[in-house]
Amino acid sequence: MAAEKYSNDVELKQLAPQPVVSIRETVKIAALGEAQGDRLRVVSRYLQQRGVQHAGPPFVRYHTFGDTETDVELGVPVAEPMVGEGRIVAGELPGGPVITLWHLGAHDETLREAYARLQAWQNEHARQPSGTGWEVYFWIDVRQYRDSATWPDLSDWRTQLVQPLAEP
Repeated sequence: MAAEKYSNDVELKQLAPQPVVSIRETVKIAALGEAQGDRLRVVSRYLQQRGVQHAGPPFVRYHTFGDTETDVELGVPVAEPMVGEGRIVAGELPGGPVITLWHLGAHDETLREAYARLQAWQNEHARQPSGTGWEVYFWIDVRQYRDSATWPDLSDWRTQLVQPLAEP
């Protein structure tokens, strides 16, 4: 992807609905990294066993985020709707108006600042969120994922934040 695509600017877009397969569970925040790695391995293996190609990088949606637990969904986009099995469910990321923002680097305090920029844009433009947003992890290759050892250096992480918006 071109470097200019990774800006700090909030961008308003229109997305089509995107079929996905995912695992959603409540996990302890202290075990979040391990839980996400486990879910990514399970979903990746599920797609490989069925000969299904992913249609984009993995995403994470935090449906709730408390002090000690989070209701988190990790998924992978697929080209066509498919059936889930066991913990893996089929669904879709919603279409419609969204705002997006690129975050570069590790998920530290700067990620919190990126979310604050999304909120500031919504306030400035008098727009309301419509549902839970998600993070798209462009730095994870689903086809080659085994564990966090396959991740690139933190400075190379490219994460897109996506927040659906209510119609004006």
